[in-house]
Amino acid sequence: MSETFNFKNYSIVASLNERAIYLKIIDNINFLSYEGNVDLKELRVSIDLEGAYKIMINCFKEQEINYSVIISVNTGVLKLAFNALIGGFLKMNFEVLLREKLMSNDGQLTLNFNKLEQKQAQAIDMLTKKCGDLEASINKMQQIIDCCQIFMTNIYTPQGNWCDIQSNGQTYLNNISAKEITMTDHGHTIWKNIKVFYQLEKMTITSFNAGNNITNLSSFSNNNIKELVLNCIAHQTFASLTGIQNFPNLEILTITSAPGLTNVVTVLKATKHKIKTLKFQGCTAVNVVELQTYCQVNNVFLALS
Repeated sequence: MSETFNFKNYSIVASLNERAIYLKIIDNINFLSYEGNVDLKELRVSIDLEGAYKIMINCFKEQEINYSVIISVNTGVLKLAFNALIGGFLKMNFEVLLREKLMSNDGQLTLNFNKLEQKQAQAIDMLTKKCGDLEASINKMQQIIDCCQIFMTNIYTPQGNWCDIQSNGQTYLNNISAKEITMTDHGHTIWKNIKVFYQLEKMTITSFNAGNNITNLSSFSNNNIKELVLNCIAHQTFASLTGIQNFPNLEILTITSAPGLTNVVTVLKATKHKIKTLKFQGCTAVNVVELQTYCQVNNVFLALS
């Protein structure tokens, strides 16, 4: 039975039979192939063939610091220098030489095709990455453009663009580049403006839902928020996490004093999200057993009080 490994820029096939160890090594850069059978006499070690094979396999795996192999090539010959420290005290070193395998015209043609395929695969990977980066940049620019459309009635100063998120005459300006915002909802919040904060990572809203009769999270959105803290101060109206999809990068959600909140697991199961931590305090209508089961199954940290 043969075993295969990827070691640095080499593809390796190794197998053990009764009299020898078979090795085939392909240089994935130059597409040169080296192949041969190695018997115990060539290894010049005081262990059996199976023991030498196991040392080779451990060296190719690169999983232990006590096992290593150095590969070098000189005039058509590939040398493998194996080094092992067994049991923390026994050093075992030996070398294997493999000659380059000369190919027929058909073999050379196959090799050339392999080279072309690998170069094509590398080019596709590079272009895919560039397209992904470009798409991310375009999405970010589109977000900023969308923000600018909202800014038509907002304020620009030499210190940057500022956005008002209150409409009750008590102006509450925030720089759109802010990474953290703590605000009190007096019932006059301009919810649509929250999405313009293009670097916002944490948002805390106290008195959430005061006078708004907001039943869920559909009223506002932000693509960048990683942590959202909502203090509902015992308002009954807020009853659902519907709209949580408006925060695609949310990782931590904290909700306190929301006695009307229910069906948490139902919404989470129906929504693709990145939430890693859930914290609920004073949310008496939440089904605790159902939520604990969901978090355990989906590896979500849960804090309840």
